[in-house]
Amino acid sequence: MKKIVIASILKPTDDVRAFRKLSQSIAKTNKYEVNIIGNEGKKQSDQNNINFHSHKVNRSDILGRLLIQFHIFRKILKLKPEVLIISTHELIVVSVLSKLIIGCKLIYDVQENYFLNLFCLNSNFFKKLYARFVRLKEYITKSFIDQYWLAEKCYETELSFSRGKSLVVENKALGIERNGIKSSTPTILFTGTISEYGGVRKAVEIFQVLRKNDPSFSLHIIGQIHDVNLWKWLQKQQQKLDKLKLTVSQNPVPHDQITEAIFSSTLGVIGYEPNRVTQNKIPTKLYEYSRYKLPYVVSENTKWSEIGITLGGAIPIDFQSIKADFILNSLEKTDSLFPNQYPKEATWENESIEMIHSFEKLIKQQ
Repeated sequence: MKKIVIASILKPTDDVRAFRKLSQSIAKTNKYEVNIIGNEGKKQSDQNNINFHSHKVNRSDILGRLLIQFHIFRKILKLKPEVLIISTHELIVVSVLSKLIIGCKLIYDVQENYFLNLFCLNSNFFKKLYARFVRLKEYITKSFIDQYWLAEKCYETELSFSRGKSLVVENKALGIERNGIKSSTPTILFTGTISEYGGVRKAVEIFQVLRKNDPSFSLHIIGQIHDVNLWKWLQKQQQKLDKLKLTVSQNPVPHDQITEAIFSSTLGVIGYEPNRVTQNKIPTKLYEYSRYKLPYVVSENTKWSEIGITLGGAIPIDFQSIKADFILNSLEKTDSLFPNQYPKEATWENESIEMIHSFEKLIKQQ
């Protein structure tokens, strides 16, 4: 079997995209041995055609993140893969060196527009300078990259260095059997990365508004958080508000816990603050809520509401003027919110078809 390596620094070996989506889709062909190199996560045993190689490094440990690159470099040279897939800009130099030494094909799985994130979401001068360094690195090494997998369609226009060699591979919803029991009391759900621009404060506001009409409502916030001040604010809200549950960690929350929460909830919240970073991106949870039949509120007159209405489940609202009656009435007509019994446009199974075709075409060029 030909060897494939999927490598990251901070993402755990059981990362949903690397493991459940990319690796399992590639391994199912029974043509390749997939090796995942990543941060220590939930303990995993090697599976059919999939092996795990974990390391341990903290997000805040800058020196550790630099040193771990040498460990990953040695691991790649030892495995000698035919195809190397990296999911972070931090491994660009290591991956190019690996390609020059062992002659592997190189895929850059771009999950973020790192330059835009660093430049627009930080006021720190040095982070803005680092953003320019990251973009320069991506441009200088573009001739060494055989293919770019773009997690967002908007990256086709935002990332000019990928033009001519890119394939959009969006983070759509996995086909998962219902693994949660619907709560006996109405539950509002906020999932995903918890940040200021992600809309978690709006979720708390909606919770407070709906409780005035129906005190039985609860709020469950589940996801990864890096903002210490926001974390403290959420803890204060939990002390003040009854029925506010926090499943929050500095490490990624296992995806099974998130899907269980989706299946057991009544209403999801997609409340991103429109800005240059988020305005053209489609959050994974939009696909998940639509596929798993969870109604969700979303900003009206946005790209998100348009897609959500097409896929099913979206309740467009004005977050500046939240009307409880409108949301509650919409929830009583759940069936009408989901026009498609099975929205294949929201599924990973549908998304992975072209990815596998493109991947195998690249392999044949060896």
